[in-house]
Amino acid sequence: MANLVERLFTFVDSPRERPWVAMGALGIFILLGAAWVNQAQVLPGVSVSDTGMSNPIVDIIWDEDGDQALALVQNGPNMELMVRANDGVWSALDCGCNVTAIGGTESQWIAGGEDGWIGIMGAGSNNIVTRSLSWPDSPPDIISLDGDIDNGWLIVESGSVRTVHTWSGLNVSDGASYPIPEIVLDEVEAVAGGALIIGHDASSNPALGLSSEVLLDAGRNSSGPPQLVLLHRGAGAPFHTIVPMTDSSFIAIVGGGDAIYGVTMERNIHRIAGSIGVSTIAIDDSGMLWFKGENGLSNMEIGDSEPTQITCPDGAPLDLSVAANSGENIVMFSEDGSTRVTIDPSAQHSLLRSLSLLGDLLLVLTFVAFVGFGGHALLRKHDVL
Repeated sequence: MANLVERLFTFVDSPRERPWVAMGALGIFILLGAAWVNQAQVLPGVSVSDTGMSNPIVDIIWDEDGDQALALVQNGPNMELMVRANDGVWSALDCGCNVTAIGGTESQWIAGGEDGWIGIMGAGSNNIVTRSLSWPDSPPDIISLDGDIDNGWLIVESGSVRTVHTWSGLNVSDGASYPIPEIVLDEVEAVAGGALIIGHDASSNPALGLSSEVLLDAGRNSSGPPQLVLLHRGAGAPFHTIVPMTDSSFIAIVGGGDAIYGVTMERNIHRIAGSIGVSTIAIDDSGMLWFKGENGLSNMEIGDSEPTQITCPDGAPLDLSVAANSGENIVMFSEDGSTRVTIDPSAQHSLLRSLSLLGDLLLVLTFVAFVGFGGHALLRKHDVL
């Protein structure tokens, strides 16, 4: 063995073979570096699983532990409710209604439907109980809702007019409509100090369908309809998601097709840099934004100038949609609802991430050693050493 090692070093140190050794070492370094960099870009802590469903998920809400969920699923021209049990099995939930929207909290789920139907269920339950609210007029169709068993918010439609209501107990307030008829109200989400409403401007370009960013603030009124204030009206693609936040300078993050905005308690709007072409968005427990956009899956901390593009492991679908918090994880689904992608944000600081950084360090040290070896050989060739 000692003789073999000696012959190897004699070969490496041979002036005749030294250029080939250097070229071979450089080639190996480039190949190893490219392979390591490519692997380091793969997001750790990602799992892919089949849901057993074959229809697109429109909206979803999870319990506190991220084990059970209530989903609004598109089934042909209609929508239906489906619940996920602890074992991961999805089953249809018969509500005896034409369901149109879901909302609620991690402990109480609510659903709304046509003709003013509202149902409430505890998180993880398989039974939904109809709640008979007292409407000021004929029960309208519910477009969006959020809240709990005690109080909440509604967007309803009667004819072609959409109005915003609150409920307290069993009583529903009078409705408030925005005075500009071209602004259509689409979704409401309860936040600190009231609610936020996203919509679209039907007059922007009717040929393109939904267009323009519209964001309104809604405040409760103890003796009448809610008070609506326009916060933002822009030319971008419509907003699609409102994510309430706690322990942050923002009370909510609003995601749209062209941008992401943060909303402060004072209802000031701040555009978050680097967020372009976002189709779905969620926020983990540490305040990291995760979103699917034109460039694929990305994440970024609020305040960063640019997002970080992420490569998912092989087998993960590229058509991700409907991002949501599931316990401490971020969950996204494929557009047909058949595949679930679960992201563990804590894996960014796990052993896998540490090994990735260690690999980067080893590559740098290898490069330094290679430069030192080449420099030493060059200096010897010119009799400097």
